[in-house]
Amino acid sequence: MTKNLIANTKIYTILLFTLLTAANRCFAQNQYKTNNLKQQIALIDTAFQKNNIGDFNNLVPIPDVQEFYASLINEKLTKQAGNSRIIRTDKNTAYVFLSGLALYGNSGDETNYSSNYTGIYKFERTSGFWKLKNRVNIDQANRIKTHHIKLDILPGKSIKIKDTLTLDVNDFFGFATKLNHRAKLENLSLNGSKVDFTFSGGLLWVNAKVKKNQKLLIEYSINVEKDEKDQNSAYFSEAFGHVRNQYFWHPFFSFSSPNDRADFILQVTIPKAYHLSTSLPQKESVAGDLRIIKAKSEQATFGLSVYYDKDWEVTTFKKDQIDLVVYATKDFLPGKEALYAAFAKDYDTLQKHFGKPLSNYIGIVQDRTGGNGWQNRSNSIIVAGEKGSNLITDKPNPRAIFGHEIAHGWTSPTGPATNFLTEGWATYAESLLLSSVYGDSIINKFFKSQKRIYINNKFDANGSLWDDYSNSGVSYSKGAWLFYMLEHQLGKKNLSIAMRNFISSGDQSIQSFIHQLSRVAGSDMEPMLHSWLKSKEIPLLNIQQSGNQLKIRQERDVFLFPLEIKLKLKDGSYLNKVISINSQEQFLNIAGAEIDSYTVDPEHKLLLTIK
Repeated sequence: MTKNLIANTKIYTILLFTLLTAANRCFAQNQYKTNNLKQQIALIDTAFQKNNIGDFNNLVPIPDVQEFYASLINEKLTKQAGNSRIIRTDKNTAYVFLSGLALYGNSGDETNYSSNYTGIYKFERTSGFWKLKNRVNIDQANRIKTHHIKLDILPGKSIKIKDTLTLDVNDFFGFATKLNHRAKLENLSLNGSKVDFTFSGGLLWVNAKVKKNQKLLIEYSINVEKDEKDQNSAYFSEAFGHVRNQYFWHPFFSFSSPNDRADFILQVTIPKAYHLSTSLPQKESVAGDLRIIKAKSEQATFGLSVYYDKDWEVTTFKKDQIDLVVYATKDFLPGKEALYAAFAKDYDTLQKHFGKPLSNYIGIVQDRTGGNGWQNRSNSIIVAGEKGSNLITDKPNPRAIFGHEIAHGWTSPTGPATNFLTEGWATYAESLLLSSVYGDSIINKFFKSQKRIYINNKFDANGSLWDDYSNSGVSYSKGAWLFYMLEHQLGKKNLSIAMRNFISSGDQSIQSFIHQLSRVAGSDMEPMLHSWLKSKEIPLLNIQQSGNQLKIRQERDVFLFPLEIKLKLKDGSYLNKVISINSQEQFLNIAGAEIDSYTVDPEHKLLLTIK
């Protein structure tokens, strides 16, 4: 019995030793896997801070990120790696928060620019080694539905924000959003409880579970810059100042995401000596030493802007159902009555063609940080410099720049081709406003100037309307031309009907736009529109004549469009032909006659070049 007990004990000891050894080996292997991933992340963090493009590209095989990194080195910008962490792992897959900053000036611009790198990345383990595979879009499934913001402004110094966001979290990695990297977080909770989060490089990640209608509370402050040489994104002086949407002073995803279009309720306090304009319809009151502004969005929107000034006078005009409010000093030009007259005329012209705008409020806001002219539109306000500019002019190049900003009130798109449906649309609208003042003869001159802008600024082959998320400039001229070509193809009346339906549909995506055009045209407009929206070029035609035949060849990308050719025949007669261009090479044959000469696009209805 004793011998058996001793033998069994030895067996048990051996088994226990074997199990412990296996467990230790398993633990060591798992530890190796974890350390291997951490080591890979550390290598990427180190490579980001150095100036070796080859090393960085080997670790981060994503062309857009590689291009961004190379630009930092070429521009000799200071780089700073931020915090990184593993946020999700599943066997051979991991999701990692990587962050880094390009430091060169205003923190809002730094946050926006650095988002080309800072983000959530997917890693995969193959043969025991972790490698970065791709980047995850932070807005691919999550949604910001509402903001309830309390904003306290201390002119010349800082802003303090308490923002309660309503979120739908549908992504397995949690919730992530951009936020100015200088924000000092003081409190953050989810659904009333503390929650794990990381904030670095201008990206806030919250360890949120998949669930709809969650409440994220964020309290923070930002010391706003007052650099006299860099006033664009944000600037705070004792007399006047602003924070624009591109400062990312409150959380949102991007300028074209459909998933951060939210309903806003905003309350702002500022010393009563100052006037203040948000970029939303607003009302104000005074309580003690504070001016209190309450603003609310009329339709879902994204990033807000805020301006203040000690010397403004606030004047309100009424045009039909529209409140026009001017926030400007008494010496601002054009004068307030002239502004109202120009607004009323532009509004009447655009309403006649396209129905009512999206909002019943528009503000004209003077920004005294430097420069003149009509600078930008943010939500429901048009921002001017210290002085405005021409309201409309026919020379040297026809422009209706003030009307351009007014026209933005009719569209608020999201997703691909956002800037085609904003800047391209507003530039096209200028042609209608110009013709209402100078007559239809001005239109051809206007579009010739837009073609020169496209060619002279070397937009050709450098960007498409579809992917112009950063508003590179291509959407203004090429986008306006596409609207102009649609006007000729469908007829002005039918284009107006399609735009009315698009504007009032509640869906301002490019898919909705194509759908409304197709309904009016009675045929599928998607192939034609995609050829123009997705190409980085414009058509380059090579036309060769032989007897009674023309050979028409598209030398680069294939576009779809109707091409008009005016033919002079050898017998002295003229003939007009319209060819539906839809392939690389096509032929035009004239039976029983011989071609003497020809003119392509005689009425200049198309944006193209002839080789």
